[in-house]
Amino acid sequence: MNVLHVLSQNHLTGAEVYATDLIKLQVQNHKVFQVSNGFFKATAAEKIILPVETKSVFQFLKSARALRKILIKNNIQVIHAHSRAASKLVNVARFGLKIGYVSTVHGRQHLSMSKKINNVYGDFVISVCENIELQLKNEFKYNPRRTKTIENGIDTQLFHFQSQKPHDPILKIGIIGRDTGPKKIRTEIFINEFSKILNAQNIKYKFYVVGGKNYNILDKNLEINNAESKIDSDFYHQYDLICGSGRVCIEALLAGVPVIAFGESQYCGLVTHKNYYEFKKSNFGDIGFNFTEPVFNPEKAISDLKNLPEVSLKILSDIANQDFNLKVVNKKIERMYESSYFLRNYSKWIPILMYHKIPDTAINSPHKIFVTKNNFEKHLHFFKNRSFTTLTFTDLAKFKSGEKCFSEFPKKPLILTFDDGYLDNIENADPLLKKYNFTSQIYLLADATMTSNTWDQWAEGMSSEKHLIASDINRSKWLKTNFEIGSHGLNHKKMPLMTASEKMYELAESKKRLENEFKIKINSFAYTYGDTNSDCAEACQLAGYDYGLNTDNGSLLLEENPYSIFRVNIFPNETLFSLWKKTSTWYRKYYFFKRGK
Repeated sequence: MNVLHVLSQNHLTGAEVYATDLIKLQVQNHKVFQVSNGFFKATAAEKIILPVETKSVFQFLKSARALRKILIKNNIQVIHAHSRAASKLVNVARFGLKIGYVSTVHGRQHLSMSKKINNVYGDFVISVCENIELQLKNEFKYNPRRTKTIENGIDTQLFHFQSQKPHDPILKIGIIGRDTGPKKIRTEIFINEFSKILNAQNIKYKFYVVGGKNYNILDKNLEINNAESKIDSDFYHQYDLICGSGRVCIEALLAGVPVIAFGESQYCGLVTHKNYYEFKKSNFGDIGFNFTEPVFNPEKAISDLKNLPEVSLKILSDIANQDFNLKVVNKKIERMYESSYFLRNYSKWIPILMYHKIPDTAINSPHKIFVTKNNFEKHLHFFKNRSFTTLTFTDLAKFKSGEKCFSEFPKKPLILTFDDGYLDNIENADPLLKKYNFTSQIYLLADATMTSNTWDQWAEGMSSEKHLIASDINRSKWLKTNFEIGSHGLNHKKMPLMTASEKMYELAESKKRLENEFKIKINSFAYTYGDTNSDCAEACQLAGYDYGLNTDNGSLLLEENPYSIFRVNIFPNETLFSLWKKTSTWYRKYYFFKRGK
């Protein structure tokens, strides 16, 4: 894809570091451009200087016109804005263009009527912590399906765990940050108050402040260092304790250095594996809602010093690596690029129908998960008369990634899916799909020891439906059908009941086995029983799938949450009217508001 990052940098900030880290990975697979007032950190992107941040209305309009020309000239497909000024400019420049657009919000937003009325942040808003997401949803009333938390991505090659060396009797305390705005004031308060406690306990110490010099601090045990430094694990291991918030905290935790988190919002305190997730919500003290909370908490600071030797640094480093690993974060953001690009070009609900068995005649199915062969042909005949064009999830993947132009996207798309892999799917359904020139997804179990259906029986001893994996028909015959293969897991167990490692194994191993067997890419997964949750959805993405399918839960539009996709159950008694209703573009909203899910 052609990706443009828009910033408003007049000096180096965390937003540019964030963008730079993403660009470092994105240039490997995409053509990446960068627009800003100035550039203070090197990247391999093609750079264009533009007055993104300006107080002049005339200059703003001039910049918007110039940015629009950049978008058209370079065939930009996705824009990523990194500041309020950048978002406002992009919002105007993109008007009427079929370009995806996301923004990252790094801090709490000042509440105003204009911001509530006009969301300038694009198709999706990325929050770097949960408290920002909550503010945008609750105070600004932004669409909760388009507002998502994706944490800062940190390069774990630069920041990785190292065991702390024994330190000398002087406690070396590192504070890394800027000397402007609220950060400066709170840093001054923190150092002045923390030094009193250290002195009272007769602890020898020295503060090392990096990244600023204009502090009003009287402490004699203070050294200010403004020299250019390479920030990595070795840098953090110069100190026995790091005090700060946001990226500073995360990098230090990854490196294996203890951290006291305090930021623009609150004093969190010593980070442990017990309070880590709570502190992470505020980006380790930067984003909060209680403005009466004191900047410094003496009682907690005393307790923090006492508990400092007990911190499990390796555990914290491992947890932080799971949450902030740059490759994982970038993967989530690139997937959001694709979602925004898709939704900008096609913003209607795509009906996805769910079938199971296609027997010759009606069968005794407790869950009514069958449609007879004759009725299935009536369904296909109806779809043909209604001018539907069937798609597979590989087709969708090509459109969302820009590999295929949206001028080729069907006017009336339809996705047919089959779960479990019954023999009658290949014997009865496939010939009819070929007759009507339709394609479909089939979700197979990857565990070859699963010989029959045991989850659609009234009682023990009732005859079970045979799967293709249990038959003497070679499974490779699927490749000659009009079915595209997806994963249905290993052995039809409920994923929410699994541990985190079991979920990943179920997803990754089933994908691997099917890919090895059929020599094709498996890009979609159907949750068994339609039973899933947010943890399963995240694991599905991390396992390398493009899509994850539910049954009757999910967002209103497919790309609002591509790992929790709503499907429409199809039953034996469907009528032409019910098929018309279930394949209408308004049906998802109707179902959502009628049933609340």
